[in-house]
Amino acid sequence: MNRSTLRRFARSAAVVTLMFALSTEPTWAWGRDGHRITALVAEAYLTPSTKAAIAALLKGQRISDIASWPDEIRSNRPETGPWHFVDIPRSADKFDRDRDCPLDPKNPKSPWRDCVTDRINFFEGQLGDDTLSADQRADALKFLVHFMGDIHQPMHAIGDDRGGNGIRVAFLGSNQCGNYKCNLHGVWDESILEHRGLSNEKYTSLLLKEIKENNWERMSGGEPTTWANVSHHYAALAYAPNGALLDSKYVAEETKVIDAELALGGLRLARVLNRILGNPAEQDPTRVTPAPADQRQVLPSSAPAADQPKQ
Repeated sequence: MNRSTLRRFARSAAVVTLMFALSTEPTWAWGRDGHRITALVAEAYLTPSTKAAIAALLKGQRISDIASWPDEIRSNRPETGPWHFVDIPRSADKFDRDRDCPLDPKNPKSPWRDCVTDRINFFEGQLGDDTLSADQRADALKFLVHFMGDIHQPMHAIGDDRGGNGIRVAFLGSNQCGNYKCNLHGVWDESILEHRGLSNEKYTSLLLKEIKENNWERMSGGEPTTWANVSHHYAALAYAPNGALLDSKYVAEETKVIDAELALGGLRLARVLNRILGNPAEQDPTRVTPAPADQRQVLPSSAPAADQPKQ
């Protein structure tokens, strides 16, 4: 390679680097669509008494109406920022609370720490506490709905490069994702969802069909640590190096994961809300009799054992 060619190559590389460096989107969670879809799935599985309790707390609104509220108030309440994710190192096998969930800096003696796993448990308790005011419980409901979406977004369970925000990528041949330069976290938040070209309602209908076809109701239980470990597993498998080109094969494979996580996030949210707000005498539609083993379908081939159906 002669000097002229080397200079042209160096200039091209510098331009590409500069393009990636400019205007990186400050993404935080599933975008508005992902959070709304998770809530819409959950609404399909809420019992009548749970729906009535939610309507009373939210003054007539539905959980799909408020699913993005914690992102909207985040700039005014910066202390809530760490509550949206858990920084499990990519190299780690599973969540470690002492390592991955920091103490509240303003109240280090608090039993509750600053990560999404702790905050889901905290707001479950707040929502179920009848001694609190209606406004306090309404806020707890809003946070809980949102964080149940966050914990099922795989890039919210990996600490490397700020959950992939620092990984610049090209999505289906383009460095531009909407008004911002593409990064891995943003691709998972919004770009793959938008690529489907479906409205929230049509996407939800598709997921409800997949839930029934795959008997995913059998996986509607669990607790935050398990959900975080599964999300982390997905994130580690889907991680890409800086400057990676995310092609159609990548998008097709990870769309399966996103569909499963949106669906399971909604199912698990419904079960949590039915348990806290519902009438025990009503049958919880998320609690189904498991299908015979030979009739079960599993999640994407990359699903870890913790998210596979028990035989």
